[in-house]
Formats: sequence, C-alpha cells, structure tokens
Amino acid sequence: MAALEPFGWQSQKRQRVVDVQEDLNVAFRREQDLEDEVFEEAPAPSLMRRQLEDVSAKRRRLVQEGTLLAESERFAEALLHWEEALVFCEDPMEKAPILEQMAQVLLAMQRDFDAVRTAQLAIECRPLWHCGHLTLGRALMNFGELARAVEAMRRAAELGPADKEAAEELRDAERMLSQAQERATVDASREVVVNGRVVVPRFWETALRVTYDEHGMPTTHYPVDPAEQGR
Repeated sequence: MAALEPFGWQSQKRQRVVDVQEDLNVAFRREQDLEDEVFEEAPAPSLMRRQLEDVSAKRRRLVQEGTLLAESERFAEALLHWEEALVFCEDPMEKAPILEQMAQVLLAMQRDFDAVRTAQLAIECRPLWHCGHLTLGRALMNFGELARAVEAMRRAAELGPADKEAAEELRDAERMLSQAQERATVDASREVVVNGRVVVPRFWETALRVTYDEHGMPTTHYPVDPAEQGR
C-alpha cells in the first residue's frame, strides 16, 4: 500500500498594495479607453436643416420679443431686436411696421430727431399707410417742426379718414401752429417761426432787469450791497 503524502496547509501570501493599485489603474485605463471609443452618431443633414429656424419665423419672433420689451419699457433692447428683424425683411411692406414701432420707441426715449428719420423710412417703404404719416407728424411736433407736422398729419387724416385719433391730433397741431404764428407776430424777440420751426429764445426766462446810471452804464447786472454804493 502506497504511503500517503503528508498534507500541509499553507496560507496564501497577501497581495501587495502596489500590485492592487496597478491592477486598478489598468482596469480604469481600459474603461476609459472604452469610453473614448464610443462615438455619438451625427444627425443626418436633413434633420439638422429641419431644426434650423425659418427666416420668416425668426423675423416674427424678433418682432414679438421687441414688442414685449417695449411694453416693459426696455426700449434699448427692443430696438436691438427690431434692428435684427429688419435684416430678415426683403419686402418693404414688412419693414414699414417695424420702422414705425422703432420711431414710437425713439419718441419715448426723447430721441426726436432719430424718430423723425425712422418714421420717414417707414413712409418710404409704405407711402399710403396712414399710421406712418401720423407717427411722423408726432415726431415732427416733438422736434418743433410744426408746419411739417401739420402736413404729415393732414396726409394721415386723408389716408385714414376713419381714424378719429388722427383727426383729433391734426386739429391740435393746427391750433398749436396758429398760436405760435400769432405769438411770433406780436413779439418776435420772444418767439419766431423760421422755415416752419418754432424758435423760442430762452434769454428772457433768466434775464435780470437792467437799469443805467447818468453815464449810461448798466447798474443792475448783479446785486449790489447798499453800504458799498455810498463809498
């Protein structure tokens, strides 16, 4: 009978920490390499084209956003939106309402000269639109061009006879022009109408009453101390 070999249990040696860390690094690198190898499939060109915003839709969006900004009195941002919307307008009829809105906002910002120029552009794009002539008349009134303002409002009343607001503003403008002309006729030193524009000298609002002595020299340009007058 064959002799049995002696059985002896030997504990396994504990793996070094360095070896474990190396195995983890290898596994981590392999996982990272696998992630790098995964590429997302690019969408088809036809799908990308469908995702792009249509030109007309973008123009409408910009106009609506500009209107909301103007109603919130964020006028500068509204102007930026409308200026961008004009880039996508090829038809002058589409430009006119945007320009007219810009002119109204410029009036609210007290940029009267810019409002006049913008309203004129709106009329050039749509000559028979009474709203454009009415806005131009308002801008001219604020700018002091009363005669031209009356002409623009008369044109607006002719093109839009059903617009009661335009007719009322025309009557007010005609009355203001008539009053300005009468004042200029009575005393041209205080107010004068030059080429339809009312010019009001502001000197009389701050001027002091001037008197003269026996030698013809002014004496009341500035307050004088009575104690110094006797010296």
